[in-house]
Amino acid sequence: MTGARRERTAERQPSFDTAAERVPFLRALSPEDLDRLRPYAVCRRIPHGQPIWREGDPTGEFTLVVEGQVKLVRSHEAGREVILSICGQGELLCASAVCSFAPYCCASLAVDEAVDVVTFPRRDVLALLERSPEASRAFLREVTGREMSLARRIDELSSGQVERRVTALLARLTEQLGVARAGEGTWIPISLSRQDLADLCGTTVETAIRVMTRLAREGVVETRARGFLVKDRPALERIARGDARC
Repeated sequence: MTGARRERTAERQPSFDTAAERVPFLRALSPEDLDRLRPYAVCRRIPHGQPIWREGDPTGEFTLVVEGQVKLVRSHEAGREVILSICGQGELLCASAVCSFAPYCCASLAVDEAVDVVTFPRRDVLALLERSPEASRAFLREVTGREMSLARRIDELSSGQVERRVTALLARLTEQLGVARAGEGTWIPISLSRQDLADLCGTTVETAIRVMTRLAREGVVETRARGFLVKDRPALERIARGDARC
C-alpha cells in the first residue's frame, strides 16, 4: 500500500453505503432486503494489528470485510500463533462458527493500516434469510465460496515440496489481490513477515527465506516493503502446479 493510499485510508469513514457497494453478499440483495438490514449494520475501522475478535470469544454477529485484509490466527500448543488464512475485501468471516452458535476457534487481526468491516447481529441476518430466498441464495454463495477457499488451502499445504506451497500461496494472493503494474508485473499489496509466510505455508522461517531468495534470483517474485511484485506470473503458476522448480 502506498503512502498516499494509507493517508486516504486513514481519512475516510466506513459507511453502510460503501459496504453495500463493495461486499458481494450485500450487492446481491434487493433494495428491500438492504433496507431491512441497514438499521442493524455496525461499520467499524480496525487499526493494524488489532483484533476484530479473539480466539474463544462468543459469536453473535456476522462480519464482512469492506476494505483491507484480515488474517485468521490460532494459538498453537507450543504457545505461538499460526496463521490459518488471509481474507480480503468482500469476504464473510467465520460464518460457520456464527451459524452454529459456537465460540470463535481463531482470532482475526487487521493486516493493513486500517481495515473496514461491517457486522450484523446473527438474529437479524437469520431472520432475513428465512423470509428472503434471494438473500438465502446470496448467503449460500458466500459460505460455499469460503469453504472452497479452505479446500484450496488444504491443497496448498498438502504438497510435500515447500516451494510449491509458497508459490501456490503467492499465486492465490495474486489472483485475489493482484494489481497490474505496467512494465513491472503484478503487485500483491499485502505485507507479510517471513514468519507470516512460513506459518501460512507450514514451514520454517529459514526455509521460507531460501525459497523467496530463489524466486527473486530467478526473476519470478520480488519482495518489497509493503508487498510482493510478481514479475513472472506464468513461471509462478508453473512452479505452483509442480510443472517446474525454482
